Formats: sequence, structure tokens, C-alpha cells
Amino acid sequence: MLLVKVFVYSKKVTDQDLKRAAVHGVVFRGCSGNNSGAKQPAMAPAESEASHSEFCNGFFAAQGECQNYASIIAGSYERVKTSKGVKSGAIVQVDKKALRKALEKAGVVRPLSAGF
Repeated sequence: MLLVKVFVYSKKVTDQDLKRAAVHGVVFRGCSGNNSGAKQPAMAPAESEASHSEFCNGFFAAQGECQNYASIIAGSYERVKTSKGVKSGAIVQVDKKALRKALEKAGVVRPLSAGF
């Protein structure tokens, strides 16, 4: 399990928006490390999103499968007013192992054993 702090710029943010942003970030951007400096690399290169657009459109849809791999930590909601508007955030727990298996099965991510 991986804990990620996610922010979405919008007046009305749903739990689904936060979960989708967290999963998308873990898959295509990676995440910065904690105080120890350990960085989680992205699971897939950014161009994978374009080359697998049909899968990604369904997977990251409003009620898509990505919702199954994330859960919001209770009491972690945060709402901040900025010069751009309002940003809402929360700490989201992402099941990285199950997510990787699903993406490997769909062919979006290469299996870890493929490099050996």
C-alpha cells in the first residue's frame, strides 16, 4: 500500500476525482518520497497513456476500474483557497501491487520479470 497526498483544483471535488487523480499520478508520474527521500518511480512511461488510450479512457472514467485500487483516509480532507481558485485534497491509499497486476494484464505496464 502506498499513501499519496492528492490535490484537485475545482470547487466541487468528489471522492472519485481524488481517487482517479491519485491512481493516475502513481501510474504515469510516480510520487516524491517521504522524509527519507525514497522516490516511487512511475509504473508506466507517459507515452503509454496515449498508446493505450482506449484502455485508459475506460479505466480512468468517472466510475472506472481505477476506483477499486484507491481509498481515502478518513479525516484527511483539506480545502485551501489559492489565487487560482480552490484546491481540495486528501490522503489516498493506493493498492500498488493489485494495480500493477491489473495494468500488466492489460499490457499497459511491462511485468517486472520481463527485464531479466
